[in-house]
Amino acid sequence: MRTLDVLESLELLGSSQWGLVTTAQAHEAGVSKMQLSRLVSRGTVQRVRHGVYALPSADTGPLQGVRAAWLSTGSRPAGKQALAVVSGESAAAVHGIGDLLPAKYEFTTAVRRQTTQPDTRYRKRDLPEDDVTWVDGFPVTTVARTVGDLATGGIDFDHLAVAVRDAVASKGVVAAALVEVLEPAAARFRAPSGNALLRAALKATGFRPDTWLLELMAPELQEELLRTPQFQDLICQAVAEHFAAHRTSEAWEPDQRSWQ
Repeated sequence: MRTLDVLESLELLGSSQWGLVTTAQAHEAGVSKMQLSRLVSRGTVQRVRHGVYALPSADTGPLQGVRAAWLSTGSRPAGKQALAVVSGESAAAVHGIGDLLPAKYEFTTAVRRQTTQPDTRYRKRDLPEDDVTWVDGFPVTTVARTVGDLATGGIDFDHLAVAVRDAVASKGVVAAALVEVLEPAAARFRAPSGNALLRAALKATGFRPDTWLLELMAPELQEELLRTPQFQDLICQAVAEHFAAHRTSEAWEPDQRSWQ
């Protein structure tokens, strides 16, 4: 097979997966390891990790690493086989919440898996369909589920607070969903409840919803805006905080010792 034909075959494979191909995929298409090596030595193709290569058409953005790691699990883009779901800090990076720099690529799988790759971590569990969303062709835990995983993992309060703020301010996740996923982590941070942990996280980051904008709108626009899920959620949260203020058990500030 001529070099041009080899490259065309690889580009066809990579066209639906961000310009990336695996060694196994190339082999199935009739491209040998030797042919791949020649393309790499010429600088035509880039080796981005063990068994995964970036073609000339590849998207070299910040998510290339996690995409390549996900493909190396044997998973394929939407509509095809998906053996692993991006989760934990990796999912936070995909969603753009928090300011963490993931040390490992984290994936959730339905069966126990092991790897020799030092930058990859697998977690075995059954994820409900509602906890998984597809982002640019590959499965990722939802923003709410990701926040919950961060909270029950090894993350400290300050990093969690930023992720919570971003989930609310940038992604529009409603408070009720965050309270639910934060509840199992409340004890870890010595908080009395998931609601208290949520409120403390938002307070720590100085998050304030811009409800004052309502005063600048015509009455009919105010009525329409108040029917949106985001503002309904703010109202529900305000009511919850009102009742919580009368319960001494909810008067909680984050304990710096809670994650040491």
